[in-house]
Amino acid sequence: MEKQKLTIPYIIRNWSSLSVAQKRTILTLLIFSISVLLIVIAIIIGISSCAGAKEARSVSEATTAELPALLRAPQAERIMDPEPIDPEDLTDPEETDDPSEENVETNTPGDTQSGSYTALKKHDKGEDVAELQGRLMELGYLEIEEPTDYFGNSTEYAVLLFQRQHGLKQDGVAGEQTQSLLFSSEAQRYMLLEGAEGRDVKMLQEQLVDLGYLNADDVDSVYGEKTVEAVKEFQKRNGLSADGKAGEKTLERLFGEDAKTSKSLEAKQKEESKITPKATSKATSKTTPKPSSKSSSKTTPKTTPKTTPKATPKTTPTPKKDSRLDKMIKVAHSKIGCDYILGDKGPNSFDCSGFVYYCLKEAGVSTSRLDANGFSKVRKWKNITSLSEIQKGDLLFFKSDKSDRVSHCGIYIGSGMMIDASSSSGKVVKRSVSTNYWKKYFVNARRPWG
Repeated sequence: MEKQKLTIPYIIRNWSSLSVAQKRTILTLLIFSISVLLIVIAIIIGISSCAGAKEARSVSEATTAELPALLRAPQAERIMDPEPIDPEDLTDPEETDDPSEENVETNTPGDTQSGSYTALKKHDKGEDVAELQGRLMELGYLEIEEPTDYFGNSTEYAVLLFQRQHGLKQDGVAGEQTQSLLFSSEAQRYMLLEGAEGRDVKMLQEQLVDLGYLNADDVDSVYGEKTVEAVKEFQKRNGLSADGKAGEKTLERLFGEDAKTSKSLEAKQKEESKITPKATSKATSKTTPKPSSKSSSKTTPKTTPKTTPKATPKTTPTPKKDSRLDKMIKVAHSKIGCDYILGDKGPNSFDCSGFVYYCLKEAGVSTSRLDANGFSKVRKWKNITSLSEIQKGDLLFFKSDKSDRVSHCGIYIGSGMMIDASSSSGKVVKRSVSTNYWKKYFVNARRPWG
């Protein structure tokens, strides 16, 4: 009998008549076929999914590329809120912005947000830096000879002072928020407020010590309660509004020639002045009778040789004047190359007025520690209003277009040269004073030698 082929129609019609071995074989083949089919289907689905994902990603990248740069930029880092500022210290006391929003500073170079300000930091160069310096000078945070195109130590410190006063992150980087506020009408002029810390606070405290309003032990570079009270006492004594804040008028008086000492220091100085004449009169009364009790022959040779040589150098001012002048210039030369540090007055680092003060003091000239503007107004020193009339040893004073007061000073050493502590150079330098810049911004000179 011919063997029948096991086709699907035959299997369906004769399933009951098939042997057990045939049924087992048929079921095994069926299960295997189904498994292979499922595997093929899974592979096809996987390939389709990968292709779809790739296409979706391509579409997403194309869409993102069309978005504005601002939407793709990372969010600004949120900065921890500093201590809240007294509303009375703000330019606009009705400001009600969320403090957490006030302290968001974007300091990413090249960032162009709403104000289109590019973040500026130390060592940057360009016109934007000069514009930044000019604005800082206008508000009293920066005192340099002239705006430059270089972001140096002095500019960084000025930015820190501005950030400190306005409750911003104190990193010395002029980011979006710092510049937006700096160039706005809400920017405050430089002043020292309670809670401030820094070299400028120390300079203020040292001046209060010299004028008798603060104890030397209280100099700690922190504008605390004792400093506030000392400033208030100074303000009352000098006819200013006693609010304890060291603003423009207070600082100008404090570092000016007309600053009044405290009542206690004034009383002490008066007491000392009374003691000096008494000592002189006692000495005179003791020496006068001695020669009279002796013969004239003995007194004549003793008094004549002693008084004549001593009186001559005292009545002739030229040697004393020249010696002090030469000493000051010698000291100035010896400090060339020393670091420029705001508020310092030697012996190894200076700001411009601190350098002048140190050289005068070393030369034996009695003067208080004034700022450049204060030294330019000392009335007891001869005032010179033209550069063509200056002489060796004169103190020179300058003011740029960006400042409304004298902001720099130096010492004229002759031959068209001066020595000064330069903030832009970062050190004490010797340079020509005959350039167009110095001629343009020259204010006056003072002659401490009579």
